[in-house]
Amino acid sequence: MTNKINKQLHILVSTHEQLEAVASMSRRPSRIYVDYHMFLDDIPGSLQDLSTDIEIYAALPFMMRSEKNLQGTADIKRIWDTCSSFLKGFLVRNMEELSYLSLNEDGSFDGKIVCDYGLYMWNHGAADMFFSEAGADEGCIPYELNRHEIGELLANTDGIFSACLYGYIPMMVSAGCVKKTTNNCSGKLGTNFTAYEVITDRKNNSMKVLTDCRQCLNIIYNSVPLSLHKQAESLSREKKIAAFRVDLTIEKGQDAKRILGFWEDVLGGKNEAAPYKDYTTGHYKRGTE
Repeated sequence: MTNKINKQLHILVSTHEQLEAVASMSRRPSRIYVDYHMFLDDIPGSLQDLSTDIEIYAALPFMMRSEKNLQGTADIKRIWDTCSSFLKGFLVRNMEELSYLSLNEDGSFDGKIVCDYGLYMWNHGAADMFFSEAGADEGCIPYELNRHEIGELLANTDGIFSACLYGYIPMMVSAGCVKKTTNNCSGKLGTNFTAYEVITDRKNNSMKVLTDCRQCLNIIYNSVPLSLHKQAESLSREKKIAAFRVDLTIEKGQDAKRILGFWEDVLGGKNEAAPYKDYTTGHYKRGTE
């Protein structure tokens, strides 16, 4: 038994099944990030109910393109116009989305902006720029920082941060679609359609590839998830980390429930075995150069 971890819990969901798994948790998260695809067709009716005691944010795509047959920033405006009654704001994944929301040229956006880990708050200079000049309200610590660098960043920066403890890390985001290059395009350009393919690397690792036809992009995910369950207690000592985040991407409904149950136990101070055999701790110990 370890000490109970007193941090907020944020969860990112990509499917309706994952959202249902979150709704069934015994520990209510303080925030849910909902993939933007789920706001474009049939918006889950449960979101408005959940928003009475949980903050709901829309998680924007890693790449947003305003080209022929691609909606780009028009999707952001559409989501906010439709759902601002219960949405708190957006999780932004790139500078274009951040600029669009922070400039707010038509004066219609009055929500919060959270910068994801890919908007690199690598050091206090970068973090100060995002918070003081670019209009960000919160940030997520980049995956590339090791434990020492995380402490150094937080010691020299004023701002609210979250840290992602679980999730499949995107290894590559590309506008070069793997289906197109194999003459197997889905033919659904610009529609709200996603699918997973599988590719195998030279070490025979299988990696899931998300094809997102709305933005005509691919996301290649690592073959194993990041999991910092053994490091959570150490990270919890950082007072400027307000929340820990669990990202659900490729997980099916039952797998999502098991994973969420495990993380409830971790934050509750229980030493339980992880429901997945293989995982990585990323750069937490070794960092990058």
